[in-house]
Amino acid sequence: MLAVCLNTGGGIPRQPQERVLITPAGVEGDFHAGEFDAHGRPNRRQVTVVGVESTEAVGADLNVEIPPGGLGENILVRGLGDLSELVAGQRLRFSTGVELEITGQNEPCNNLSVYHRLAVKKLYGRRGLLTIVSAGGELSPGDSVEVLAPSA
Repeated sequence: MLAVCLNTGGGIPRQPQERVLITPAGVEGDFHAGEFDAHGRPNRRQVTVVGVESTEAVGADLNVEIPPGGLGENILVRGLGDLSELVAGQRLRFSTGVELEITGQNEPCNNLSVYHRLAVKKLYGRRGLLTIVSAGGELSPGDSVEVLAPSA
């Protein structure tokens, strides 16, 4: 894992941290943490995860730099590709015991146009994952992650 980030006020970017606490509601102190979303529905995007392979490819293609936290992610990983092949029900397990269940792909929003007018188009299908917390704990840059099969 390359970075752990949070933002208390929402939007992008999220700011890199030395470590974050993953609670049953998400990243402690983050805007998207909570059992329910702003509409009172169960929160299906407690923690967002992005593969650096996406930010590097899109950044190179558009000749821009997308910093850690720049896509609004809480967790920036390396080695899992652009995450586009992962589906709801699969899980990410970190070396600290934190476990996240994927609820879906994260659609790019117009906020990402701050990097380039084509950023949203280029990031479609590879902005990363929306997840909920299965097991909490601390995360720091350098922790490892693996993809698990869907829960039985």
